[in-house]
Amino acid sequence: MKRFTLVLLPIVCLLAFTSFAQAPKVTAIKAGRVLDVRTGQMIANATILIEGERITAIGANVTVPANAEIIDLKTMTVLPGLIDCHTHLTFAPGIGGVNGLTLSVPRQALIGAKNARITLLAGFTTVRNLGAYAYSDI
Repeated sequence: MKRFTLVLLPIVCLLAFTSFAQAPKVTAIKAGRVLDVRTGQMIANATILIEGERITAIGANVTVPANAEIIDLKTMTVLPGLIDCHTHLTFAPGIGGVNGLTLSVPRQALIGAKNARITLLAGFTTVRNLGAYAYSDI
């Protein structure tokens, strides 16, 4: 009896888990224009369909499921995240040369966090930071 229970228990748990599993959330972003990076062209009145955490379709003729959450960006242009391969996030304008040597590592980290936020809000989702002192960028 014990052996039968040990075999049956994982199967019951697996079935219970799969019955509670939900379909991934579906989001549709309606954009005025979307940059197609493969062709370099703008797609007018485009829809970006996202299922779970993955983009599944982009285009002007995308069918939106009835259960999708719709985000209206019809007055905006949507483009993929930009990449900057040479940044100095922990530096600040006017604080260079000898003046930069007086900043503590925690202060540089705070400057870096502020500059990272500004960079992200400007559309850059990936950066390569160069020249941070004492790992203040990490």
